[in-house]
Amino acid sequence: MNNGNVNNNNANNKFRARPVRVAAPAGECRGEVSLRALHDAWRSARRRKRPSRNQLQFEAHWAENLIALQSHLTAGTWSPAPATCFIAQRPKARQIHAPDFSDRVVHHWLVPQLERIYEPTFIHDSYANRRGKGTHKAVNRLKQFVRQVHAGQGGGWYLQLDVHNFFNSIHRPTLYRMLKARLTRAGLPHVAMRSVHALLRRPVESQGIIYRSTAAERALVPPHKRLENAAPGCGLPIGNLSSQFFANVYLDALDQFVKHQLKAKRYLRYVDDFVLVHHDRSQLERWKVQIETFLADRLGLKLKADVRLRPLSSGIDFLGYVVYPTHTRVRKRVLQHAAEALHAWERKHAVSVGFVAEPADVRQLASIVASYQGHLQHANAQRISVKLFAKHPCVARFSGKLRFHPALEGHPISFRGTRA
Repeated sequence: MNNGNVNNNNANNKFRARPVRVAAPAGECRGEVSLRALHDAWRSARRRKRPSRNQLQFEAHWAENLIALQSHLTAGTWSPAPATCFIAQRPKARQIHAPDFSDRVVHHWLVPQLERIYEPTFIHDSYANRRGKGTHKAVNRLKQFVRQVHAGQGGGWYLQLDVHNFFNSIHRPTLYRMLKARLTRAGLPHVAMRSVHALLRRPVESQGIIYRSTAAERALVPPHKRLENAAPGCGLPIGNLSSQFFANVYLDALDQFVKHQLKAKRYLRYVDDFVLVHHDRSQLERWKVQIETFLADRLGLKLKADVRLRPLSSGIDFLGYVVYPTHTRVRKRVLQHAAEALHAWERKHAVSVGFVAEPADVRQLASIVASYQGHLQHANAQRISVKLFAKHPCVARFSGKLRFHPALEGHPISFRGTRA
């Protein structure tokens, strides 16, 4: 059998394999960072992003900055720069720590290397921050689980759990031990391993924070949700690529436990929100106790008090949708946000019968409509879509320049009594 270990130039190799060096980016097998790899990471970091002042400053002298970054990474002297903190208020107030643009380049250089090692062993039904996954894939998979159980046995139950204060509760030393053992076995270059350590060894506030928010905005975030109040050794910043990947690694231990020890067939997770579907309520109750114990003992995490163990007929509120066995609705809060966004656009531009908008304003409106249409089209929401957009004269006024879901094409959305 020729299994790849046969040396065809030697008729008698006694079935011995020859060691072969694994291909690595130029220079990185020698403990260096290739400039080409950083250039590719820079292009990836800027793709589909509105340029910030920080990014423009970096790109004004991009070649020199990439060479300096290469030097720091190779020498092992790189450490994250101060992050910019602002407050996102939807769906609820939370801190976002945007990294310096040069750090974003490092993240886009580092994370793909880590993904190549971890992606083959992540479970199929983990949907957050992974290529080819996402919210709509997660909701479609949940629909499939619900229909399988409901059609097979009739009825059925679901258990929906959420980790309390997840990102602020991640214990960085535990996470680093998990990463180090796996990455060392996989042969990750030392220069990349040093960068992983640099990202996890110190809390964000010790690196410095540039605040882009008022004291009133910061007060909207509950104290226990603020990263500076996290327990010693705990906390990852929300808002960068590396934290999203590290979060998946941290909860992969839970995924493996649920799938391979609890043997749960219908389980899926999006960040720290996960759902199990089963025909037996008592089985879900036992799993809930075992999961709670595992999280506390292995990962130092605890569940939110809002544990939902309910029949499938009551609907599963998940990622902006409510999934029932027979249909899917859009969450009311999403519809409220859509109406608020359209009202805000109308107020800003003082829409009237004779109103003429600038092209940039129409593009902004088109972006709002496309965003919510993209969400609505994954639910049984055609009539709600018509009602929602018919209420707003701005949509009817520029309907010829907007793109609608096929179910709405040709629908007479009125603008003060006139057909669009």
